[in-house]
Amino acid sequence: MGVQHTETSLIVWSGDQLNKEIVEDSDNTQQDPMIPIFDADRVFDAGDQGCATGPMDEIASIIREMTPGQTLEIHATDAAVSIDLGAWCRMTGNELVEQRGHHFLVRKIKNSGGRDGQDYDP
Repeated sequence: MGVQHTETSLIVWSGDQLNKEIVEDSDNTQQDPMIPIFDADRVFDAGDQGCATGPMDEIASIIREMTPGQTLEIHATDAAVSIDLGAWCRMTGNELVEQRGHHFLVRKIKNSGGRDGQDYDP
């Protein structure tokens, strides 16, 4: 089990749980190059970084610079991102519009985030 606190999240994982997700994801032998597949306003390539290694901070920074309604395509090959990114969107008031393989489309909904209606600034 591990715990990591970053500026934008608290990440808790079980070694067995994370390894199982990575093994299941590794069945996809096709390489997933960073070629944008959505018509997004911005694109971010997290590569193989999992949320515990920092891309959520970079994603949050990009989203803060965007205006409501704009979209961000994120490319991330780490299996944990599909879970953590959805949770982060719910927590911040943004929308995970679509996922195709290792590509995620996030829409900035408005300048307020979270449940308190205040601007989200990690």
